[in-house]
Amino acid sequence: MASAHSELVAVACNRTAHALDTTHCVAAFGAGNYVALYRPNNSVFATLRGHTDRVNCVRFVSEHVLVSGSADGTARVWTNDDGWRCTHVLEGHEGPIVALASLHVGSGMVTVTAATDGTMRVYEYETAGEEESVAAQQVISVGAHTALDVALAHVPGFSSESDAGSDAGSAIMLATGSTDGRVHIYTRHTGEFTRAVSLEGHEDWVTSVSFQRVSSSLANTSATSHWRSGDVVLASGSQDKHVRLWRIWRTQNTTVAGDADRRAAQALLDASAPGSELALRPREHEFTTQSGQFAAASDAVLEGHEAWVHSVSWGCGELVTAGADGVTLVWAGDEEGVWATRARLGADAGLLGARMGDVGVVAWSINGSLHAWTHEGDAWTPRAAPTGHFGAVRDACWSADGEYLLTVSADQTARVWAHKNEWHEVARPQIHGYDMQCAAFVPASETESEKMLQYVAGAEEKVVRVFNATQAFASGNTASALTAAVPALGLTNKAVVASNETFPDDRYAVRRTHADIAQMDSTSNSVLLDAQLRHTLWPEADKLYGHPYEIYAIAASSSVVATSCRASSERHACIRLYWTHNWQPAGTLTAHLLTVTRMQFSPDEKYLLSASRDRSWALFERTQEDVPYKLVHHQIKAHARIVWDVAWSHDSMFFATASRDKSVKLWNVDALGDAPVTLAFPGPVTSVAFAHMLSEGRYVMAAALENGRVFVLTSSGSQKVPTSWQPKEIPRDIAHTSTVHRIAWRPTSLWQLATVSDDQTVRITSVNP
Repeated sequence: MASAHSELVAVACNRTAHALDTTHCVAAFGAGNYVALYRPNNSVFATLRGHTDRVNCVRFVSEHVLVSGSADGTARVWTNDDGWRCTHVLEGHEGPIVALASLHVGSGMVTVTAATDGTMRVYEYETAGEEESVAAQQVISVGAHTALDVALAHVPGFSSESDAGSDAGSAIMLATGSTDGRVHIYTRHTGEFTRAVSLEGHEDWVTSVSFQRVSSSLANTSATSHWRSGDVVLASGSQDKHVRLWRIWRTQNTTVAGDADRRAAQALLDASAPGSELALRPREHEFTTQSGQFAAASDAVLEGHEAWVHSVSWGCGELVTAGADGVTLVWAGDEEGVWATRARLGADAGLLGARMGDVGVVAWSINGSLHAWTHEGDAWTPRAAPTGHFGAVRDACWSADGEYLLTVSADQTARVWAHKNEWHEVARPQIHGYDMQCAAFVPASETESEKMLQYVAGAEEKVVRVFNATQAFASGNTASALTAAVPALGLTNKAVVASNETFPDDRYAVRRTHADIAQMDSTSNSVLLDAQLRHTLWPEADKLYGHPYEIYAIAASSSVVATSCRASSERHACIRLYWTHNWQPAGTLTAHLLTVTRMQFSPDEKYLLSASRDRSWALFERTQEDVPYKLVHHQIKAHARIVWDVAWSHDSMFFATASRDKSVKLWNVDALGDAPVTLAFPGPVTSVAFAHMLSEGRYVMAAALENGRVFVLTSSGSQKVPTSWQPKEIPRDIAHTSTVHRIAWRPTSLWQLATVSDDQTVRITSVNP
């Protein structure tokens, strides 16, 4: 294994209603197929790998035990014993798991999972000394409906602490929110769960349920004064925009079926008598279990959301709800006996859930972004939270000085990352209407002492777009716009300037007041919140036309940009060139028969190298003619399968081609007819890159595979094209789990490697070659 450690793991939260949970000072959330862990005011510090499909739900059982459920139909138990690891895999479902709940019972643990296969499964985790075992105890069929959420709690009057080791300690309740609009309560003493009662009141799907045991501190307001210590309160949220509270308690008297209805009718008659004041009480649903007699009744209906309620949860003795209206509400009972919102926390998109912990509230939205607030005195203050792409990340490139990393993704955004105390997102220069495919920074030429930061990007459209950096990234270049904005009914990022300033291309300038501009500029030098990143757009400088199909690859030198598109014939598999000083066409290059998958200019810009799906590569040399490059060599059948990537050594002496045939081949640029040096890998190679310097006189190369593995290789020997390479693999726990689309060395004296993948992560890893 290579000596390596992670500098950045950037990934968004999965867009499901139960994808995040918190405990003490750690939050866990589903991130693609991973479970990601992060601490407040910090970035993601670990990604737990094991699931083979999207992680839909995550729940902490304790500070050291975590359970996750996935669309692969399994749940995994993770324990933190000098590092998080998977200790058990819970199998049996035939469909994706959408919700789960776990509860400590005695010395063991009970876990319930709900899936789209119409069943809930109960698993019993037991410990006997050093022996641990997990067994599937019960399968509960829910019929034609689906359980959207589940929650577990000890029945009123019992707890695992007070009754540990006794039969009473096994008396637990299971609540489910269902697509039939009901909340179903199941109970279990020592055997299997049986349905006890169904609570009606919601008028649409019940999306979330959460239990809270009543303590003396919780029953200290007029709204909760009738609660008794030991009672259990169940909160349920629904697509009918309402939140309901249900109180469940142990009854004092032994009753028979029908007594509750008779008592309610008698109370109504007594209240209707002359001189009596009519008082309505909610109906009590009584049910009997092996643990005793209990009753449940509606306690309150909370109205505050203007759209579907996706999440309800108890934390720190308070109720937190989140909905599709983009609002998180913190509820508390007041002295007048009414439940009211103690805080109303907004976001810029519909929310899927929210959790309250020791450090505040964390919410996640439909675009995968996290939002966090801390409670300081009587105010709630927004704080930075991890950000990342919520789609496959397709490309990445470094600025020439290595200060910025640009990534583009199928989530239709381009993002810029920088290191300020730690790595984080500093700009979102492009929010597009098409899935992003490729991007490249335009480097400065040898004659340019200072060049405006600029990049070109392609998406699943026929146009290549050029973007200029704003003043925050342009080292004081006043020719840059302060920021950019998309006008009403517009589709292009327009430069934003002050009302009394001029701009070189004034036709596209959007006027703003000094107050607006000061507000936008205030975030340029700090860690940005997700809501503020919409002010970090870069203005679009130009559009490059010519391709008939979607853009697939881009390469940039100081004077020329090369682009290619998807192609199924030689006619469309051409490379189009554009001058960078005026963005006019510079000609076309032909050689390939199918899509050109990658292009790269040599470091001295003497050559342009391309690879294609037709299993060949082509080398073009710089000329002084109208078309700046011409074909000098076309290696047909260079590989047995698709050639995915190409890379130049830092001295332009040789180059590498990476292929789906599980090999990387090294070619001498001065002896193209010679047989290449072939390096075999354990899987298809999707990306390759050379470091920008030597390590103790040795070349350093990195290669990434289709299955997410990443290797760092160092050369040995004195040949012009080294024939012997020593590979070291980056540890799997800080590598990827799916296809790596781009691997790029940071062009500084630091040995740092950026990788992006279909697993939605952007990773920067420090290695010791």
